Amino acid sequence: FKDDGSESVGWFIENSLQLHKAPKLDCLIVEVGPRCPVDLDVGKWVENAVNRGVLGLDFNLLWNAEPTSFPKCLYTCDTLVELILSNQILVDVSFQARLPSLLRLDLNYVVYKDEDSLVRLLSSSPVLKWLKVIRHENDNLKNFTVKVSSLKKLVYYGTRQKNEVEVDEVDFDEDVVDEDVVDEVEDDDDDLTKSLVIDSPALTELDLTDELVDYCLIENMPCIDVAYIFYTHNPDDKFLRSLSSVIHLLLYLTKPMVACCNAIKFPRLIELYFFPNNLVDWLDPLMFLLQNSPKLETLTIQNDSRDLPLSWNQPSSIPGCLLSHLEILRWKDYRGRQYEKQLLDYILANSKCLKTVEISLLPTCNLEETRQELESMPRISTSSQLLISTQMEWRFNGMTLS
Repeated sequence: FKDDGSESVGWFIENSLQLHKAPKLDCLIVEVGPRCPVDLDVGKWVENAVNRGVLGLDFNLLWNAEPTSFPKCLYTCDTLVELILSNQILVDVSFQARLPSLLRLDLNYVVYKDEDSLVRLLSSSPVLKWLKVIRHENDNLKNFTVKVSSLKKLVYYGTRQKNEVEVDEVDFDEDVVDEDVVDEVEDDDDDLTKSLVIDSPALTELDLTDELVDYCLIENMPCIDVAYIFYTHNPDDKFLRSLSSVIHLLLYLTKPMVACCNAIKFPRLIELYFFPNNLVDWLDPLMFLLQNSPKLETLTIQNDSRDLPLSWNQPSSIPGCLLSHLEILRWKDYRGRQYEKQLLDYILANSKCLKTVEISLLPTCNLEETRQELESMPRISTSSQLLISTQMEWRFNGMTLS
């Protein structure tokens, strides 16, 4: 049921649950809006669902009430497989919780009684596979620790402006991160105050974007296959080294990461989506990444760099991936600037296994002239196909988005 502002919402849900005669309840999804009465007893609905052996609970409280805590029985439910809590909800686990069947947990813009409540909730879920967290800066936590030995996928997004992100979908788009906020955070020399710690040795997929914490520490992640690293503050070589076993990597390159690119090896990496911050001199870091990724097969470049004057320095040796593995090169928002031409010319001249070159041009450039320049560039792989357009679909790890 989705609230439309009617005062009968509580009556409707309570009577619907009473009329539900089946001994088991598969799923209960409730969203209450800002016009909903604030005296509704949502805890009663939770108790009713738990008593029916519910498998899935999804509560999104968008009303104007203070954050609401749920009854203890929610956190000791043996049957619960999926739990989604969003917005005006207080996660209060001040007791020993037990969720033996929980596989998926979503915590979207909730607040926490304290750090121990988060720790107890996560530690109560011995088979948890999927964790999604969307935070805002007023969720009461200074340190956020994800220590789940069974976890396979973690989606973690921290934003300073709550309304920027919809709960149902988080896309890794350049407009999501406010550049002014990023620059402010990067220039802040204050002592570290907030931290994110990830200690999940079975993790195979990580989606990480955070404007909130001052430091991110990844303790143990030897099985990681897919990583979306869109923004994190103060990344060091230990942070990037924890990603060294990754196979598919989307990397939003920020200034603090530049110094680490030369030191980290990526022996299993076959796909790189390279997305540098528009204030970063990214040419050398990209070449370091290519040198350190001998099995790379697919490279996507999406750059802005505005009017940042970049200079191309040809590397002393050709990256091994160009000589023996790179098959697909995709360049989004190519402008035909001098350093772009030099980099592209170098890749085309040395990529012996190249099969497809796909380039999308910005409409602001001289389309016909740029097209002629691209078609005239020599390619060592004479069988490679050159595709030029003004639009390019976002592709990564087998997914395609407009």
